[in-house]
Amino acid sequence: MLNKFKSTYNEFPPRFWILVVASFVDRVGGTLIFPFFALYITQKFNVGMTQAGVLIGIFSFSDYWATCWVARWLIVSGAR
Repeated sequence: MLNKFKSTYNEFPPRFWILVVASFVDRVGGTLIFPFFALYITQKFNVGMTQAGVLIGIFSFSDYWATCWVARWLIVSGAR
């Protein structure tokens, strides 16, 4: 199994793995900040958790939509 990991690692250039690790750290950081962001919104702007949840839901949906749109654009344009 270790040999399979090594062969997979060697198939891609180092810049690819840097991008993978940076993307992972970015996603984990973004995921961990949402609960604190909801608390900040409710305290700073004096709104309820429902409104904060709707705002975070809109942000999540727009992020998902943009990711799908960019991925489709890359596939259609033939970028590799």
